[in-house]
Amino acid sequence: MFRRLGEQDHYQVLEVSYTASSDEIQSAYEVARDIYSHDALVSGSILSDHERRRTFDRIAEAYQTLIAEESRRLYNVRLGIADEPMRALRDEDAEESALPKVAVDALVDEGERLDGSHEPEPVATAPTRKEPRQCPIQLKPSEEASGEFLRKAREAMGLELSTISEETKIGRSILEYIEQERVDRLPASVYLRNFTRQLACCLGLDEERVSKSYLDRIRRFSK
Repeated sequence: MFRRLGEQDHYQVLEVSYTASSDEIQSAYEVARDIYSHDALVSGSILSDHERRRTFDRIAEAYQTLIAEESRRLYNVRLGIADEPMRALRDEDAEESALPKVAVDALVDEGERLDGSHEPEPVATAPTRKEPRQCPIQLKPSEEASGEFLRKAREAMGLELSTISEETKIGRSILEYIEQERVDRLPASVYLRNFTRQLACCLGLDEERVSKSYLDRIRRFSK
């Protein structure tokens, strides 16, 4: 990985495919971080401190770009692969199509039914917007948005982590780290802020308050 590092794109740095899922990117980052962190014995025996620091910086840059859907999309455009990898992943997880499903007999001979009668051509309609959720438990005035609170809120809504991951496009492993308050595995605060806002919105919680409270709590643990 450390050879000709400046010539590698972010996917090559993390050694993942262009269609890698967020969970695969998260896993690849954790492996690379363990190898190239400042106290890792493996890379310490073959790299100088400067080389290891430079490599680790590139790993962090690649991870922070690819783990968030919008920054990854923009990066893909720069690479010339447009939005195809991300679109392929979204299509796999899509629960509903933007166009309504049409019965086979309504498509025969430009609207002619199998019995010879005719029906108007189907008109595409926008998908029905889901009603926002409202969690039965909310943060109390003096309560922190801890990982345990978020877990209880999710369970109160009857939601699995896999469901939230599909709706928010946040990797399941990251959602687990948020609930477990895995400070050593959580992404940079700029991404964590966005992830916790999306999570709160999905759970029907106060996005701004939950995100700020959770980040303040994690920052205290990180000191």
